[in-house]
Amino acid sequence: MSKKSTPDRENLGEPLGYSPDRTMSFTSPTPFLFARSLLLNPRAMGALAPSSPKLSQLMASLVDPANSLVLEIGAGTGAVTRALLARNVHPDRLIIIERDPSLAAFLRHEFPGVRVRCGEAVHLSRILSDESAGRVDTVVSSLPLRNLPRVDRIRNVRAMINALAHGGQLIQYTYFAGCPIASSRLGLEAELLGRVWLNLPPASVWRFTVKRPFSAA
Repeated sequence: MSKKSTPDRENLGEPLGYSPDRTMSFTSPTPFLFARSLLLNPRAMGALAPSSPKLSQLMASLVDPANSLVLEIGAGTGAVTRALLARNVHPDRLIIIERDPSLAAFLRHEFPGVRVRCGEAVHLSRILSDESAGRVDTVVSSLPLRNLPRVDRIRNVRAMINALAHGGQLIQYTYFAGCPIASSRLGLEAELLGRVWLNLPPASVWRFTVKRPFSAA
């Protein structure tokens, strides 16, 4: 009898109850952990350094902590997560999706009251279903969308928008000079909320809401 294969935990968003990298120490400084992940997969990280406090605070300031269910995508070493918690988002109302197994393990250790799943944004529907979470009020995304091929960018945006409750918002930052999403073609309202020059590199924060049924055109 052949041995059955097991699903890939990273790709399918399985709960992360272990550290895939047993050599990693959680006492390591955050910059070291970030640099380690950047060296291993620079395209997926999409940044030269963790989000600055000003960028993290700007993104968090757009979240209403009262009874909001917040989904953070691509939390990295938790810069935006810390700002969301400082904004008084309750830990049990915050769900994190991080694709890097080592970073996801670090986040679980750093934020024990927050639900952390290791997985991909394109699997949000199934991950939220597994969490019995339903749709969320806000998606806060640090995904490097402009680093992705167009088809993958659309798939990720579709998944994030479909995860929103009626009237929900997608908050996305970018190092790109313009809007990181082809919003008009995708039926989204786009609003530039601010630029943070004291960030490496400088970044812009955008809010997206649905103005008509979503399309992948």
